[in-house]
Amino acid sequence: MSLGYADRLKNKRNLGGQLGAKEYHQSFDEIREGVKSLTTWVADSKRVFVFTGAGISTACGIPDFRGPNGIWTLRKKKIPIPADFTPFEYAKPSFTHMAIAALVAAGKVPYVCSQNVDSLHLWSGVPRRQLAELHGNCFAERCTKCRTEYARDFQMETVDFRPSGRLCSQPGCDGPLVDNILDWDTPLPEDELEEAVRQAEEADLALVLGTSLQIQPANEIPTLTRDEGGKMVIVNLQKTPKDRKANLIIRSRVDLVMALLMQELGLQVPPYIRTERLVVEHHLSELKAEAEGLEAAATAAAAAVAALPASSDGIQRVLTIRVRSRHGPGCPLPMVESLRISVTATTADCSDKNAGGIGRNDNEPSAVQESGGCLATTNAGAAVWAPTSSNVMTSPSPTNCSGAGYFSHDFIGVPLGIRWVRCTLQVRLVKWADQGKRDITLHHSIDLSQLTSKAQADWQDRCAGTAEGSGGGQVTNEREAATVESYGAVPGNGNDATSSATTRVKNSSGDGDRPTTTGAYDHTHTFVSQEVQYDPASVISTFLANPPPVDLPKAPEKKRKGASSTNALAAVPTRVSLRLASASHKRQPVSETTSSDMGTVDSETEN
Repeated sequence: MSLGYADRLKNKRNLGGQLGAKEYHQSFDEIREGVKSLTTWVADSKRVFVFTGAGISTACGIPDFRGPNGIWTLRKKKIPIPADFTPFEYAKPSFTHMAIAALVAAGKVPYVCSQNVDSLHLWSGVPRRQLAELHGNCFAERCTKCRTEYARDFQMETVDFRPSGRLCSQPGCDGPLVDNILDWDTPLPEDELEEAVRQAEEADLALVLGTSLQIQPANEIPTLTRDEGGKMVIVNLQKTPKDRKANLIIRSRVDLVMALLMQELGLQVPPYIRTERLVVEHHLSELKAEAEGLEAAATAAAAAVAALPASSDGIQRVLTIRVRSRHGPGCPLPMVESLRISVTATTADCSDKNAGGIGRNDNEPSAVQESGGCLATTNAGAAVWAPTSSNVMTSPSPTNCSGAGYFSHDFIGVPLGIRWVRCTLQVRLVKWADQGKRDITLHHSIDLSQLTSKAQADWQDRCAGTAEGSGGGQVTNEREAATVESYGAVPGNGNDATSSATTRVKNSSGDGDRPTTTGAYDHTHTFVSQEVQYDPASVISTFLANPPPVDLPKAPEKKRKGASSTNALAAVPTRVSLRLASASHKRQPVSETTSSDMGTVDSETEN
């Protein structure tokens, strides 16, 4: 998994389980025969319980923990960890993720239980209500009061349920939000563990994908299906301590098995389309200021402001444009590497295209009058504002995923005769975006006259003790919905951008004889940053072009009756194991845990 997540966990000498266990590979014919049996069982099952581990994410460029090249394995050997892994924020779901989502959508898989914290199941389209995330989610935070969970597109900076500094947006709550990630000694979430146990017991088939099943108590969950009369299939390159309970073991990478399964079932795997949303805040300030006040406030821009006309009351206008995350002010923008904001004034004719709105999309070319950086007039005598722009603003640290809280620029000295302003955003995305989607240009227009009139009206209302926003709703920032929100496989194409706008009005009181009137509204741009089409035939042909050498484990030796292992490590009873032991009086004990197979810890973060 991601180094950032691993580094946030407590230092632990005994990591539990075996590190760097040997990986085995069956031949393609053996894999295909196994998948045919699996296909029959899936087709005959009403309920398939899927249990996943870090092995389904390695194809996404995310290292596992205990594999031959896993993070814990390399650290124990004091081998430098490769730097070419994919950070969580930019990972795309693997074929297996999307195949599981297809099975969920088809009604075959009512529930998925995962040990992973990378959020890729959610991003693939698996609904949160049908997913147990036993170790949490690096992209989620939860309210400590009402338990509402929020899904983000940036990682939490802490683990073990520490405050993030954000507050719950549910009406009447405002409880503090905490990260939703378990540390080594954090108990598994009771509600999700209980539901996973119930779903496993009721399933006809448990499909275990990409996990060595070494750490208790989660490794017992899929065996409940077998104990209740169902079947269990394990797809993993390494041996597991639960192999003897499996009806079928396939030694293969999970993507190949799932590609063959999708072909046999005739199920189509949906595409993955990641969409980004940028919220653009516009603040128009009307300042009644003395010349020395302007000079002090505008600093380097004072000369430009002085050249622009003011009203008879000496009012100067400042247009502030801020681009921020959809999750609220101060939240990172992990996909944005740099951004440039430009504004130009449009002619009065442009406003007729959207006479009833305060802002509009303007992705088509429009009539723009530009003239060398200063105020100019058209042939009709209308004042226009020459093009002006910010510098290219770069995110402080796009490569470590912290990103910028927001990008902001003040355009000082907006002429009073200007009504429509066209805003252009030139956005450069990080290298993990699709190559053809890294450079995005977004446009929209702002009706300053309506914004100004709303601000002035609100100024009067505020003086009377009220402040209302346009459209009946006050918007102070973009708050999340009551349910978890995630990226999913949704319709979209290329770099087409869509936008929506909400209006908000706010005031800041003046200082003495320098009153300030401010109107503002938010405009949201949506565009695609990543898109993947999944083809089973491509996965299969890639494997056949360079198959790994066939290498199978030796068959386990049969124990002599009454023999016991001096190296046997007694498993510490857990809530799940105790429930498993009492679930059926017919259950026979299985001795399969040895010191070389398994380490017992209070709670697991194997992923």
